[in-house]
Amino acid sequence: GGRADAHLTVPAAKLPYIQQRLTEAEVGRRQGDTRGVFSSYKQLAFLFSDDIGDHRTAVYFWEKCAEIARLTNDAECEVEATRALGIAHEALGDVRLALTFYQKLQRLTSDAQAEDDEKQAWVLLHNANVWLAEAATAAGELREALELRQTCLQTAQAAGDKSMIGKAHYEMGQAHERLRDIDELLKAITHYKPYLSLCEESGDEVGQGTACFALAQAYQRLDDTSQSQTYLRRFLEAATASGKLAMQAEACCSLGVLYNAQADHKRAVEYLERFFDLARQLGDKTMLDKARTYLGIARGNAMLPAYQRVVTTDLDALLAWKNRRVPFVAA
Repeated sequence: GGRADAHLTVPAAKLPYIQQRLTEAEVGRRQGDTRGVFSSYKQLAFLFSDDIGDHRTAVYFWEKCAEIARLTNDAECEVEATRALGIAHEALGDVRLALTFYQKLQRLTSDAQAEDDEKQAWVLLHNANVWLAEAATAAGELREALELRQTCLQTAQAAGDKSMIGKAHYEMGQAHERLRDIDELLKAITHYKPYLSLCEESGDEVGQGTACFALAQAYQRLDDTSQSQTYLRRFLEAATASGKLAMQAEACCSLGVLYNAQADHKRAVEYLERFFDLARQLGDKTMLDKARTYLGIARGNAMLPAYQRVVTTDLDALLAWKNRRVPFVAA
C-alpha cells in the first residue's frame, strides 16, 4: 500500500546527506548548472524511495527534476524523470495516474527514437494495464477487463516480447470465456491457439499444457468431443514432457471423465487408474479421494454390461460372483 509513507520520519543519520544535496541544488541553481540541480534532486528522490520508502517525497523531487528538464528542453532528463514518476505513483498504489506517465514516456521515447527506452515504456504500460485488468476482473467488471486485456495484448506486441504476447493471448481468451457466451467462447479459441503456437516455438512445455487444456475445455463446452480429446491428449504429452505430476493428473482425470461420458469404459478406466497413481505419488488426499471415486464409477460402468448379461442369462455365475467376488467374464 502506498499511503503508509505519510507517517515515515527521516532517520537522523540521513539528514547531513539531505542537507548537502539541497545545498548543492541551490548552488547549482544560482550558477545556472541545471544538470547539477537535476542530479542533486535525483539523488534525493532515490534516497527517499529506495532507502526510506517515502515515495510521496520521492514524487516531490522527481517533479522538480521533470520541471527542470522541461524548462531546459533536456529530452534525456525528461524521459528519466517521467519514467521515475510513473514508477513512484505505482508504488503509491495509484496505477491509473502512473499509466498517464507511462503513456507520456512512450511518446517522449518515440519522438527521441530511443528504441530501448521505448520498449521499456511499452513494458511499463503493459504491466500497469495487467494490474488494472486483474482489478476489473476481481470487481466483476468483465467488459472493462476484456477491453484492458486487449490493451495488454497491444502493448505486449508493441514491446515485441513473445512471452508477454503469449500470456496476453491466454488472458484475452480467459476474459472472453468469463462473459459466458458461445460467440465469446469462439473468440477465446482464436487467442488460445496463438498462445499454444508461441509456447511451442519457445519450448515452453508448461505453457503448451496450459494452452491445450484451455482449448480442450473450450471445445468441450462447444460439445466438440473430438477436438476436446485431441487437445487433452496433447495436454498430457506436454505435462509428461514437463515432468509436472499435477498437470499429468489433471490431464488423465479429464481424459478419463470424457471417455467415461462417451461410454468408452476401457479407456476411461485406463486414464483414471493413471490419475489415481499420480494422486498417490503427489500425496494429495483430496485428489486421491476424487480419483478413487471416479475410478470406482468408471470400473462400475465397465462391469455393467457383463453384470446385466449375467443377470439375464446365467444365474449360477451371478451366485458364484456373489459368493466369491470372481470377476465377470464375457460369455
